[in-house]
Amino acid sequence: MMLCVNASSHSEPTVGETVEIIRERRRAFTLIELLVVIAIIALLMAILMPGLQRARKQARSVACLANLRQWGAVFLMYTQDNDDKFYRAWTSGSIGHEWVGCTRPYYQDPKICFCPEATKVVSEQSGGIQPRNPNEAWGRFLETDGRTGYPGMAGSYGINDWVGDAANGFAFGEQSWYWVSPHQSGAGRAPLFMDSIWLGGMAMDTNSPPVFETGTGGSGMMQRYCINRHKGHINAVFVDFSVRKAGLKELWTLKWHREFNTTNAWTRAGGARPEDWPEWMQGFKDY
Repeated sequence: MMLCVNASSHSEPTVGETVEIIRERRRAFTLIELLVVIAIIALLMAILMPGLQRARKQARSVACLANLRQWGAVFLMYTQDNDDKFYRAWTSGSIGHEWVGCTRPYYQDPKICFCPEATKVVSEQSGGIQPRNPNEAWGRFLETDGRTGYPGMAGSYGINDWVGDAANGFAFGEQSWYWVSPHQSGAGRAPLFMDSIWLGGMAMDTNSPPVFETGTGGSGMMQRYCINRHKGHINAVFVDFSVRKAGLKELWTLKWHREFNTTNAWTRAGGARPEDWPEWMQGFKDY
């Protein structure tokens, strides 16, 4: 008796079947291939993230300039309605920072009070509080605190307190030092409103730069504006309502008040060297 053997059960795969088996195997990644892919993705992220962060900061700086252009229009409208004069100058009495209340009717959205890099309000308490770093807003004044002229105010911009009509009394210097009107010689070099860790200050040419990039550790009020919020510069409106960036070292060359010495010891003309500045400022452009 002859046994029938099913030859097909032991036959070799056809060419088509072999190709299909290879395809099936190729559909799965090996562990090494997965690790290589992950490493490539991680490398690309490491390359792209700093660029994305720079682009984000640049976008926020542009938005900050847009805010300040709106503030320039606010101050322009106010002076047009008030015989081409600014509000009363700052005093140490009960008037406080009168610009806050005077400008409030000229804008609707309080978001323009905040640089996009500094929108978080640090605290709420009577009298407000200064932030701990340049990317925080100065603290909100309580509704019961009327010294600013508009309780509840907060923001991350500040005024140059040498701007204002000093005819009704003033706190420092001489009456002739104040920028009373935008129509004065040198107004394009005089800061009006800018990035700041407080709602105002009176910078002097004898002020030293802050020891820390948070705007602290120096002498006088210039340090309130000398903050590393925009990588070596701040954004500012000037008394003629122009808007531009200002280098941090450039602040000592601006005409904060009408008798401000723009060739003081912290300028190149006054003999300042890069190594004279605090370490965090030494790499910034000299003026």
